[in-house]
Amino acid sequence: MNTIIYRDDSLFECEIYNLRKEGESDQAALVLEKPCEGSVTTPVYKLESPANDLVPSWNTRTPEGSHAEIFVRLLIEGRWSKWLSYGKWSTLIERRCADDEDRLAWSNSCRADGDSSINVKDGKLAEAFQLKAVLRAAPNANEMPSIRLLAATWKNTDDPEWQNKLSYPEEKVEEKKRVLLDTPAISQMRRDPAYGGVICSAVTITVQMNNYGRDLLPEEVSYAGLDYAFVGNGNWSYSCACAGAYGFESFCVYTDFEGLRQELSKGHPVGLSVKYSLRRDSDVPYLENATGTTHGHLIACIGYYFNEELGEYVYYCNDSAGSFDLSAGPREYKESDLSKAWYRRMTYFCRDKNLPGGDAHAFRRMEAKLSEIPGKPGVYSLEADGRKIALPRDFQDRRYGSFAGHGTIYWYDDEEYTPLGEGRRRVTANRVFHYEGVIITDDGNIKIQADLWNLLLAQGKKIVVGVVDSAGYHYIARL
Repeated sequence: MNTIIYRDDSLFECEIYNLRKEGESDQAALVLEKPCEGSVTTPVYKLESPANDLVPSWNTRTPEGSHAEIFVRLLIEGRWSKWLSYGKWSTLIERRCADDEDRLAWSNSCRADGDSSINVKDGKLAEAFQLKAVLRAAPNANEMPSIRLLAATWKNTDDPEWQNKLSYPEEKVEEKKRVLLDTPAISQMRRDPAYGGVICSAVTITVQMNNYGRDLLPEEVSYAGLDYAFVGNGNWSYSCACAGAYGFESFCVYTDFEGLRQELSKGHPVGLSVKYSLRRDSDVPYLENATGTTHGHLIACIGYYFNEELGEYVYYCNDSAGSFDLSAGPREYKESDLSKAWYRRMTYFCRDKNLPGGDAHAFRRMEAKLSEIPGKPGVYSLEADGRKIALPRDFQDRRYGSFAGHGTIYWYDDEEYTPLGEGRRRVTANRVFHYEGVIITDDGNIKIQADLWNLLLAQGKKIVVGVVDSAGYHYIARL
């Protein structure tokens, strides 16, 4: 086994300080008893085979005024590393995954590709580890934070056979002969052009969540899981923690193709970390039918079948690097190609736990109203929760990597849709989104150039306008 998951009874049996169990069965969690701090620490986990690479995961609920901080320490040649921090975590704060290290190990959050692994230094190996989660809440917080999952996955990349030693961490089912889920397909290239090209991880976890009937936008998920230290969504742990904040069970797993087919046989799409090229002379692996070339990318695997003519499995994937929603998926990738492209065998698992209240504490959607200002055609005042929302003049200037008072404004015709691949379930993100033509006036109002919305309304169109603030607010107004 190369993945351990603390949930339900195993989580509640850990060392606990100032936390209490709340809820029943698979919806139970450990909740902070009272401000300001509590913690859960797992037992020392002794590895059957030593490892040099470990990735933690967690699922927490962190209402406003609270956060979680996850720590990992490794036992290396009889000495413990310090507790390495993953930074203060909440979808509602400017979270920064620490680029932490000591003499024995270092976290990879801000280096290289911005992933979230902990690596052992100097060619040494870890023989054990521990996980710890600290929950904190401000004295005046209205609700207490909680945690319901802690997990870790590991491997030894010094072992030439490491890929053959990965496993599936859950109970196995009979593998289906063919699977093709109707998971929605979304092209990141059709999202906000200020950052759409770099949000593959956010799009992947978005379509995984939308697979279970949710209707989330990549923009809000991107902001909810952004690592402001790395300035990106490529932090594996943060992407799964983001899904956890929405009420799903989600964690990182190093696994193999059998593990991939097991998840798909259970009806769960799986996120895959990949590097690939459509060219055979590239410095990254060739992948037939790929979208182009990428040196770091995430895709959603949504099915498979065994091709008798090829003599190998072929996997259906929704690849957000497709130029349009139609070309995003499903694409077919041969296992022989995908095996080379599947970077470090990292996967995102995401299952629907049907937990209540996730959206409210992950990213807050608010019904809003746009009122045209008399005598100023095309200029609108934004109101929500009974008050005017005055946007900063530079709201759209730094849309990615700047927290609070910066974000995305979009609009779409409620009846205009993008073409989709066969069998893809349609979601709101599959409408034709526009990000152009909107400016913020000096007094914080929204102006649409050339009075375009009124022109479209006169044609009988129904316009939806969204304002997504990176601090965790999504205002939605209908004209």
